[in-house]
Amino acid sequence: MNKLLYLNEFTKRIDNLEEIESIARLTAFTLKRVFNASFFGFFLEEYGVIKSIYTDDKFNVQGLLKYQNSNAISITHIKALDRNSYLYKLLASSKLNYFVTKYFICDNIFRFILNFGIEVLTQDIQDYIESFLNVVNLKVKYLFSIKSLNESLKSTKSILSSSLTVLSNLTEIRDVYTKGHMQRVAMYAKNIALNLKLNNVEIIERAALLHDIGKIGIPDSILLKPAKLSEQEYKFIKKHPEFSEFILSQVKGFEDIVRIIRSHHEYLDGSGYPDGLKADEIILEAKILTIADIFDALTTDRPYRKAVEPNEAIEFMFENFQGKIDEGILLKSKQVLLESKKMACDIEDYNQQLEEMRNMVFFIDYETGFYSKHYLPKFSRSIEQDAQILLLDLQDMRTINFTYSRFVGDKLISTFSQLIREVFSKYNCEFFRIGGDSFIVVFKERLNNLTNDILDLDKNLKAAYKSINPSFWFSECEFKQSDDINVCLQELTTKIFYKRRAS
Repeated sequence: MNKLLYLNEFTKRIDNLEEIESIARLTAFTLKRVFNASFFGFFLEEYGVIKSIYTDDKFNVQGLLKYQNSNAISITHIKALDRNSYLYKLLASSKLNYFVTKYFICDNIFRFILNFGIEVLTQDIQDYIESFLNVVNLKVKYLFSIKSLNESLKSTKSILSSSLTVLSNLTEIRDVYTKGHMQRVAMYAKNIALNLKLNNVEIIERAALLHDIGKIGIPDSILLKPAKLSEQEYKFIKKHPEFSEFILSQVKGFEDIVRIIRSHHEYLDGSGYPDGLKADEIILEAKILTIADIFDALTTDRPYRKAVEPNEAIEFMFENFQGKIDEGILLKSKQVLLESKKMACDIEDYNQQLEEMRNMVFFIDYETGFYSKHYLPKFSRSIEQDAQILLLDLQDMRTINFTYSRFVGDKLISTFSQLIREVFSKYNCEFFRIGGDSFIVVFKERLNNLTNDILDLDKNLKAAYKSINPSFWFSECEFKQSDDINVCLQELTTKIFYKRRAS
């Protein structure tokens, strides 16, 4: 619970920092506060020379630097060290068992190095640390993207292509689900234009590379929402072509691409946005960009659905976008899109932990530290093998709230959730709060018997509240990859309903 809150707070605070030393200080503070680690140092390696950015003065910097290696992250146990080495003596004197080194690679010239020591490093703690460090990594890369952008925009037109890439990354670095989207759309649009033998291919490619830059102006609560948008949220996100136009109209040399970008969500029947243009009112370049954009959206994973096969995506476009997109361009470009898809790849591969950190912002029940019910459908679709689900439902909470006060009831719910985690954490499982006093444990494997665990949970709960003597209902069911989680929940609820009737 505390780790989730601290990491959520860390994510918010680091967004407001613009200096690398401030990031290093906040990182050191969080390591100590959340993971009980000993911070050793934060270094910059430039052209092979390592410089100190922020270090604990009581440590020998040179003594630490000899243990650096080229891995993105490395963990060294004290037993693997020479007993006469400086690092062994440092860990032993501080009663630490592990030395951790993390590299934050910005480009071929710059990279940052973080060193710290920690006493206990379970798999759970390691997962939290890696998620935490990925957020730091993201921020460091973001600062260097800004720096690269500022330098590029001051340079000559010969380096315009690098500026376009940086601008594109500024948008995609915020949205894990569309990572690489603008680069892929640029490739599709470029190849369509080449196939049509147009003479402004470069302009179309530039427009595609920056077509979603206006999403910088969309709040994180909308842009990163891993669920269906509300009508009001969708209206706001439809503003991004106008935001893109505003941003790029300020940049000298981008005049040719602004009109294309503004119109890339316009449809031939006038149902598009932002201007509701029709047919010939939409320029050819924008029609190409629209096709490339839709094709990429269909053929990549999104939070609410899996990617569609390229052939199926094109058939879908013919069937469902009839009268909206230029079918003549799509017909001529079918083979080009299929061949281009084979070459498409992301420039960078963000770790899955980043997505999980963002899921925490939207899907964590902060009273218990469990995932909320809204994450359960999404999580269930990620289960790749037969699983087992346990429903736990506290009894008579209305009576307890009335008799002992709602404060006592809330405290009981919090205690119950902690006891659930303590009893079942030994299994490979996830925890969800699906109602005020109802909890779900999803076991990522089939278990033979949970009777002893449930008895332990009951004993621990009664021991914690002897004056109330609380109890709970429970039910179990098996879950297969093809099952509907809502049907499973209905089965579990029905079982408890009949148990209550029988009692």
